[in-house]
Amino acid sequence: MYGVAVLACVFVLCSAQPPPVPKIPETFYTNVFVELHSAAGTIFGRGNFAQDFKAGHLAEAATTEDGTDYLGLDLYDKGEAYVYRAPKNEAPSCQSRPLTGTISPYWGWVANATFRGYFPDPYTHRNLSVWYFEPGFGSRLELGVAEDDPNLPVFNNLYRTSGDSKVYFFAFYAITPAAGNFTVPADCQTAKHG
Repeated sequence: MYGVAVLACVFVLCSAQPPPVPKIPETFYTNVFVELHSAAGTIFGRGNFAQDFKAGHLAEAATTEDGTDYLGLDLYDKGEAYVYRAPKNEAPSCQSRPLTGTISPYWGWVANATFRGYFPDPYTHRNLSVWYFEPGFGSRLELGVAEDDPNLPVFNNLYRTSGDSKVYFFAFYAITPAAGNFTVPADCQTAKHG
């Protein structure tokens, strides 16, 4: 009987240990649902994010529920970043700015994250391991990964005093994205730095 009690205690202690820190690939393509909250209101959208870490390319594209297209495009090999916005029934706009240095790891903050616990995902009905990191200035990053696949992101949230952004990954592929994901829109070809 004593042996069973010891085994039960060891099992409880082992199962209480946090899982290994996620190691999510830095080169990926994913489909997303996006939710943005600010003082101006809430915006919902869907789209895709793509990062080719070796090439220094990051694209975050979404179309909101009102039909507005957004694209954030960082091209470190060209030293340029673009923010493209095309509202439905309005002229598109594009802003550009110079980029210096090299691309930052999209998931770099996860190495410093703290395990928060296990939570059920209401969408997939899977258990998630949730991690968080507070870089300062009143902000907090959260990552939910599948408990049975700790390197598969399910959501990524950013909480700030100016507003929150929530990204839900409904398909995540550790592949090199097609080059077309990083094409500068025609309306951005002549954009001035601003």
